[in-house]
Amino acid sequence: MNILFDLFFTFAYLDVISIGGAMAMIPEMERQVVIVHGWMSHQDFAHAIALGLFVPGPNMLHVFHIGNQVAGLPGALAAGLGMFGPTSFLLASVARLAGGSNPPSWVERFHKACGPVTIGLMAAAAWSIGQNIAGDIFYIGICISAALLTARRILDTAWIVLLAAALGAIQASLFA
Repeated sequence: MNILFDLFFTFAYLDVISIGGAMAMIPEMERQVVIVHGWMSHQDFAHAIALGLFVPGPNMLHVFHIGNQVAGLPGALAAGLGMFGPTSFLLASVARLAGGSNPPSWVERFHKACGPVTIGLMAAAAWSIGQNIAGDIFYIGICISAALLTARRILDTAWIVLLAAALGAIQASLFA
């Protein structure tokens, strides 16, 4: 039962401190999951992130995977409730207090001010997840190619992910 509380409160903490979207907190999530609690290895964490991004739905589905790996279905539910519960409650409360669909001007100014912070946090997330491939030119090439194909909108993102996965599988089978 204690592990369920740990999962809930760890992900509730991450939910409350997240500024700039879900992916911006990946470095802190990795620190909590891998280093502080030792629930997964860095590689397993990176796989959970990739799996969560691959399936349709919110970009935080990896939280359920992490919780499931730690404590089964109850762990998935505890982690998911921790990740989505606090801000959902907070946003519903603020919306009720604001009394309408038009936010006050300070909310819009706050959103604009968070833009540069979000970019920095996203860069930190990319750095954290990509540390294992820093010396591997093959994977760096895949990442750069995927970024260019996405930016130029040459291929749909799903095809890019499938191509990258196929190339990674081929490379792993050839050099294993």
